[in-house]
Amino acid sequence: MKHTHKNILNPALLSLLLSAAVPVQAATINKTFCVSQTSKSLSGQSVTFWGYSDCGGGGMGGGGMGGMGSATIPGPLIEIGAGDTLNLSLNVGMMTPQEPSPYNGHTIHLHGADVMTSEDGTPETNGNVVNGDTYTWAPLANEAGSYPYHCHVHTVKHLEMGMYGAVVVRPRDAAGAFMKRITANAATAYDYEQVYVLSTVDPAYHTATMDSTVFGDYNAKYFLIGGKEGKTTSAPAMTLAAAKSKKAAFRLIGMHSTNATFGIKDSAGNLKPFTVYVEDGRALPTARTATSVDLSPGQRADLIVTLPSTTGTWYPQVTYKNLRDGGPLGTVFGKVTF
Repeated sequence: MKHTHKNILNPALLSLLLSAAVPVQAATINKTFCVSQTSKSLSGQSVTFWGYSDCGGGGMGGGGMGGMGSATIPGPLIEIGAGDTLNLSLNVGMMTPQEPSPYNGHTIHLHGADVMTSEDGTPETNGNVVNGDTYTWAPLANEAGSYPYHCHVHTVKHLEMGMYGAVVVRPRDAAGAFMKRITANAATAYDYEQVYVLSTVDPAYHTATMDSTVFGDYNAKYFLIGGKEGKTTSAPAMTLAAAKSKKAAFRLIGMHSTNATFGIKDSAGNLKPFTVYVEDGRALPTARTATSVDLSPGQRADLIVTLPSTTGTWYPQVTYKNLRDGGPLGTVFGKVTF
């Protein structure tokens, strides 16, 4: 008797197994940054900043030197995939603003990245220089999340001057494309995304130099998200046009020099719940649902909120707080319409 064998494996399961067997296609991302001076009008006052600009084109697999771009506050957003290799070069040949020795020069410190000491951008440690360097990082799969970069020369001054930006490490699918997820976990999928770089400004720091006694105290006067004040809900620092019943991800990156609390309120002022999946570049063992999250300087959080099934407007917001007593200093608003 002749027997006919049939494939009884579920087609969906077979597809999943085949896709899992395909290695993720990693990329090499080459970026070249320069440093230049710029200014911003904050509450009607002009404040001088130093900032990073992308002056080398960059991209996947190459990119030669280009012209010097204009500095932005924060600096250019860097997006890489987990498993990629980032080569981030600082071109000091085009650098103009800096302090006298011993605080001359600039670096790029990939804050929170697990790198060799020589790639850390900290001039006090072996192998780090301030006259131009390339910083290499290949984040692992479990390092998907949000990170800042900043100058580590006379940090108390240079960070305040605006020398910071955001790095987003994204999961890739088997074809090498970025996934709309915070991590590879399907539970972290989202439809919309915004990067909130938190920062504060003490104008006195922007004119003080060297070892001025000004640096012994900090009195923030201006409060920013993404380099903008956003003092009211009618003039928000960040806006997002979304859709009802969708999921919005917020990547919070603390480059402020105070404490801060993030929350999302509806038009009636009620706090709305969200789920935090990643803190400081590492996935939480168990995702946490909350209506607020506190961020100290250098901390990060990646979270997702589900928008309601009816149209409306919500207001993500950051309240900056005094380091001494926790009292509120100022609130910066975002806006989400759906």
